[in-house]
Amino acid sequence: MSRRLPLLSLALLTMAATVAIAQPIPTPEQVRQAIGHLGPVLVPESNPLTPAKVELGEKLFNDNRLSGDGSLSCRNCHLPDHGFAVPAQVGPAYPSQSERRNSPTLINVAYNLPLIWDGRAGSLDKQALGPIQNILHQNNNLDLLAERLKTDPDYVDLFTRAYGDQTVTAERIGNALSSYERTLVFDDSPLDRYMDGDTTALHESQQRGLALFMGKANCIACHRGPNLTDNAFHNLGVPDEHIVDDPAILASIRFDAKRTGLENWASLEEDPGREQISHDPADRGKFRTMGLRNIEQSSPYMHNGALASLEEVVAFYNRGGGQHPNRSPLMKPLELSEQDMQDLVAFMKALTGVQRQMPSR
Repeated sequence: MSRRLPLLSLALLTMAATVAIAQPIPTPEQVRQAIGHLGPVLVPESNPLTPAKVELGEKLFNDNRLSGDGSLSCRNCHLPDHGFAVPAQVGPAYPSQSERRNSPTLINVAYNLPLIWDGRAGSLDKQALGPIQNILHQNNNLDLLAERLKTDPDYVDLFTRAYGDQTVTAERIGNALSSYERTLVFDDSPLDRYMDGDTTALHESQQRGLALFMGKANCIACHRGPNLTDNAFHNLGVPDEHIVDDPAILASIRFDAKRTGLENWASLEEDPGREQISHDPADRGKFRTMGLRNIEQSSPYMHNGALASLEEVVAFYNRGGGQHPNRSPLMKPLELSEQDMQDLVAFMKALTGVQRQMPSR
C-alpha cells in the first residue's frame, strides 16, 4: 500500500531540492579572477592625455559645427545623461539620410579594441574622425572644418593651450576628441566594491544574479574581464524586421557596404555586420560584444536597438536567441525561472559606477 508524505514533509523536500540546485555565490576572489577591476587607461605616446586637450575635445564633442549643416554634434548620438548613447533604436542621421544601427555607448570606450559594432576602427584617435566625414552621420569635410575652426578665437586659444601653437589640423581634432573620450571611464560600482571584499555591496538578488551570470546563464562566456566584454564578434539572431523592412535604412546598409568594398553589397537584405569589414561570409551578421558597465543607462540594446529593456535582453537570451543561419553555437535555451531572470537584471544594475576624476597636471 502506498503511503502519502505529510504536506510539511513534502514542502521540506521541495525546499531541499531548490537549495540543491541553487547556484553557489562566487567569492570576491573568484569574481576578481574572472572579471577584475579596470586598470589605467592606455594612452598612446603620440597623443598624451592632458587637461587642455580634454577641454578642447569636450568642446568639439558638443559642437554642432562638426556636421556639414551645423545640425549634429557628437553629443547628439552619445547623450551623457543616457549612458553616452541615445534612447532610440537607431542613432540620429544627417538630414535626409537614415541611420541603420544603434548608437553604441561611449562609456569605457578607451578599453575597447576594435571599435564600432563591426570593428572597423582599430584606433580611438582615428575613429573619432570617421563619423564627421561619413555622409550618413555628420557629412563634413575635415579640411573645411579645420578652416572654420581657425576663424573662432575660442578655438584658436584652446588649440594653442592644448598643442603649444594655434595650428588646427584634422589629426589634432581627432586627438582632442579621443582624449575627451578617454576620460569617460566609469567604475567603483557595487560589483567593484564586492570584488574588494565588501560582500554587502550586492544585495541578495544581485548575488544570485552574479552566480547565474558566472554559472548557469553563462554570460561570462562573452562578458568577461574588467570591461565585461570579450572584444569579439557573435551572431545572436537579433530580430531585425524594423531595420530591413524600412527601404531607407536598407539603402543605407547597402551604401555603407559598398563604400567598404563588400562584393555583394547590392543584394544585401540584412546588415552584414562584421562581414562588411572582414569580407568573410563566416562573419555574416556578427556584431561586437559591448561592455556591460553602466548598461542600465543606455537602452535600447543590441546593434539595432531591437530590445527595449534589460528584461527583454535576458528573456531573449533565455530563449536561446533568435533565428539566423549563422547564429553562434553559444546561443542555447537557458531554462531560467522568472526569479532567475529578475536576479540577472538586478545584477546588471550593480554594474553602474561613477566617472573617474582625471588627475590635474
